[in-house]
Amino acid sequence: MRILIVTHASISPELGAGQMAINLGEALRKQGHKVQLWSPHPLTAKARWGIIQQFLSLQQMRSKLDTFIETQEPFDIIDSPAVLITKKLSKSALVVSARSVQPNLLYQAEKLRSGVELSLKGIVRLPINYAYSLTLALLVFQGWSRATYILCLGSVELNWMKRWFPWWREKLLSYVNALSKPDREALAEVRQHRTMQDRKGIQFLWIGRWASHKGVDKLIKFIIERVGSYTEDTFTIAGCGDYPEKDVPKELIQSGRVKLIPSFTRNQLYSILANHDVGLFTSRVEGWGLSLNEMLESGMTVFATPAGGILDLQPFFKEVLKPFPPPKSFTNEQLVYSPFPENYYEVFNWDKIAEKYKYLVTNCEK
Repeated sequence: MRILIVTHASISPELGAGQMAINLGEALRKQGHKVQLWSPHPLTAKARWGIIQQFLSLQQMRSKLDTFIETQEPFDIIDSPAVLITKKLSKSALVVSARSVQPNLLYQAEKLRSGVELSLKGIVRLPINYAYSLTLALLVFQGWSRATYILCLGSVELNWMKRWFPWWREKLLSYVNALSKPDREALAEVRQHRTMQDRKGIQFLWIGRWASHKGVDKLIKFIIERVGSYTEDTFTIAGCGDYPEKDVPKELIQSGRVKLIPSFTRNQLYSILANHDVGLFTSRVEGWGLSLNEMLESGMTVFATPAGGILDLQPFFKEVLKPFPPPKSFTNEQLVYSPFPENYYEVFNWDKIAEKYKYLVTNCEK
């Protein structure tokens, strides 16, 4: 089968959507399929206002994809985010799968909820923000309508889709996210060498972009409440640039209680995970949250909100995956190092995910 996997992000392992496209493509090639990855980047549209830039970029993505399709031999399956499924795209393959990599509608709702600026500039931008969100929502609905199947990323999104769009139940399928084989092997090494370190306090770790939907306000509230009671605890915020500096109390950063790691490489990630005891995941809305997999596979205890991949991961990590926030009485003496569930790899690896994807291929051939 000739399969085209479209991603709205750059095809890079450093980006979540790009990483997923690469991993799925490699797994499908191992099954004998001819797979091509496509991204609209680089984009040339420029505008002074960020929201106008988003309008122009979205339009350019869709236009570039239509142009690309015109130059290619026919594909059997085109796998694309719903927002990029144009009329031309939907007629270019026997099966079009709208594969979700992030919950667009919920992300936009969260941006509108948290992004109102109490200023003249904020008031002027507000109707433009609403116009963009409405446009994006209409394109997502249109893409879902045109798709033969809608692949939801994880059980949280699948349940949400069934609840709010019951007329598309027959289209709905779900898949999970996973780490690449090199990442799995590196994290297994970290896990095997993890020991009960002789520390007085707990070293907490939070990884992600500094954005409202990531629940950064919940994180800061927890840190502020925790530092007063547990003077030996430390907190690391990683992968979010310098943005936390404006929100985290300066005295906590200056004292070393809160450490910021603006960016890191994959190799640095492994050592960061090895040097921390407890992972924190605070998202309100999340596509999946691969940091959950990374922290759990490294042998950490994780306190997480019910978003992203949490429902799919919980059955495998009942002892170490717990609701956020940690109890006020939680100390390092309560850390649990349970045996790693080997059946986890029977679900969370890309070969298995690609096998599930064959369901689409089977229906395509009928």
